[in-house]
Amino acid sequence: MSAELKQVGRGFRSRVETFTVYDVNGYRFRTRSYEESRPTRKTTCTGVRTLGTDNLDYYGIVEEIYELHFDGTKQLKPVVFKCTWFDPNKTRIANDIGQVEIRQDSIYTGEDVYIVAQQATQVYYLPWACQKDERLKGWYLVHSVSPRGKAPVPNDDDYNFDPAADNGEFYQPEGLEGRLTIDIDSLMGMEVDNDIDEDEGEVVHDPKDIMILERWRARRDRVVQDDGVGEDSGEDEDLDFDNIDTDDDISDDEEPTTIVRGDKF
Repeated sequence: MSAELKQVGRGFRSRVETFTVYDVNGYRFRTRSYEESRPTRKTTCTGVRTLGTDNLDYYGIVEEIYELHFDGTKQLKPVVFKCTWFDPNKTRIANDIGQVEIRQDSIYTGEDVYIVAQQATQVYYLPWACQKDERLKGWYLVHSVSPRGKAPVPNDDDYNFDPAADNGEFYQPEGLEGRLTIDIDSLMGMEVDNDIDEDEGEVVHDPKDIMILERWRARRDRVVQDDGVGEDSGEDEDLDFDNIDTDDDISDDEEPTTIVRGDKF
């Protein structure tokens, strides 16, 4: 028997160190209680997966993280995860598309709830968006997280494939029963509100100001028609808009008011 095994056989200290966060295998794991205390968290790092001695994949949630101390000549301080495991017999697996679904309300009833930290890989549980469908209600998709700095290396198969012939690259779950009908006729007869807000623009009352604006608009239209070629000639060129002030010449016998809006020029 090796010295390390004898040291482990004598047992570890009754007092252990606990962690709420632990980095191992390129992942950062957090305990459930720690994550629930952070309502504004951006990531969820409690999901864990491990391979059992029965060659089944076990999925669960990290509850506690302990560091054990074994006294002896060797410094043995293994870290273990205490987890809540889901029943592996209630897991739906579609090998042809690599999809795994678990139910978080199916709890594994065994007593071996501890794993060594080095046995853990990280996963993320994503519930189906439609929970009204009984086929999807309560089921979670399992997403495997890539270790930090160890993203999958692309290969030729990632670039050379035929989407029409390869059924394993894309997956679209079946939709719900029923159909969606769009009544085009009702849409064609829909009234559109194109009224201009009366608060927009500025109301011009003075006839001279209206005349100046009309002449300016006519001059602008000529420039647009000529596409910028040549120069305008005529009496409009001598018009000095900055020095015109007709506020003192308002008469009660003037013509009705005209509204001029900025979006008309």
